[in-house]
Amino acid sequence: MPRGIDAFRSALLAAVLMAAPARADVLVTTLDRPEPVRGISLTLDARTTVVHSAQGEETRVDTERIIEIATVPAPPASPGATRPFEIELACGSRVRGKLLGPGSGVELLSMASPVLQEAEDLAIPFDILRAVHRVDETGVTGASRILRVPGQDSAYYLTGSRVEGTLARFTPTGVEIAREGDLGRAALPYDQLAALFIDNEPLPPPAGLHATARLVDGSVLILAKGFKVMGGQLRGETASGLSVRLNMSRLESLGLQGGAFAHLSDFAPKEVVREPFFPVPDGPAREAVLDFVCPVRMDRSPDDRPITLRGQRYHKGVGVRPTTEITWELPHPCSAFEALVGIDDEVLGTGYGRGAGTGSVVFVVKVDGKEAWRSKRVEGGQPPVPVRVSLEGGKTLTLAVRLVPSELMPKGIPDSPELDNAVWARPLLVR
Repeated sequence: MPRGIDAFRSALLAAVLMAAPARADVLVTTLDRPEPVRGISLTLDARTTVVHSAQGEETRVDTERIIEIATVPAPPASPGATRPFEIELACGSRVRGKLLGPGSGVELLSMASPVLQEAEDLAIPFDILRAVHRVDETGVTGASRILRVPGQDSAYYLTGSRVEGTLARFTPTGVEIAREGDLGRAALPYDQLAALFIDNEPLPPPAGLHATARLVDGSVLILAKGFKVMGGQLRGETASGLSVRLNMSRLESLGLQGGAFAHLSDFAPKEVVREPFFPVPDGPAREAVLDFVCPVRMDRSPDDRPITLRGQRYHKGVGVRPTTEITWELPHPCSAFEALVGIDDEVLGTGYGRGAGTGSVVFVVKVDGKEAWRSKRVEGGQPPVPVRVSLEGGKTLTLAVRLVPSELMPKGIPDSPELDNAVWARPLLVR
């Protein structure tokens, strides 16, 4: 083959490689960079995270300033994975899998997870177990309307009937509840069990740097400090003391907390002021009507769905509808407030049910009651609008969502709140 053709092909291949987007298996979002750091793998400890690129380059990031690590594209759930139950631990972690019955020791539940521990089963002590829920085919807990009975253990059949008492043991085929008096033990087979609640107190959030790992099967792990990523594996211990490990390919995202920032949605507001667009009568139904017309949802959209802006999922945020003002007392000295704001994608779906359009609102941030930032008219379907406001010396922070003034509306048409499903995505208090 003539040398000229070889040279031409080499040049063409080089041009194609230069034009192709850099491969990225992980995206690392930090406080310090406008764009995520892209890489094919990473190593992580409490101090430093090293992101490795396809070209062999390394980018070092302060772990405490990482907001989230996401896998791209988001990995699919394991096909045919067995996950009929979800267990809730005292730390808030939720693990999905198959109940196997008693563990090898006293007061242990053995569970097989399709994404955790790989060949080994989980051994879960009774004293860190808070609940067991059946999960239906869509991955939604089927016992969402079944209530915990304070002060005792209780179990529900799929028929809705309840057994109260004390958790006695798990067997290979079901769970046994010891009832008071001469009632003896009640046995609930796993194929008839809707939910089980264990009277263990929830644990407070872990101190210091910790992480929330969201897995492809819907499991969520609250990892205390000491977690690390190395050799393609995430290893750590939940805040309730359960040791876990998984392949990074089974991780949807890893969100970090307790470092250089805090998530605003993790704190209870001091005050919520809602002004519905029509008069709401006083009476026992007032709060329910207000919650429907002007909802306030932490880490959910106004319609109580996962927060999504322009196709991007956000696990942390505040969903509201105008006119709403929410005020927080700042939990510690903060330097700034950061967020991304927009209209949730949920209003863009076909058959949404409240008319056609994309919605539009005005976002306002106040510090100590004084306006510090105001957006222009923000419409649905637009890229999220970044917000950064100084909090130096501030004691309170107020987030407000308002109807768009008529002078900012096309042709002066009055704004309608029906599609104004506003969200403050990834709201951060930067220390």
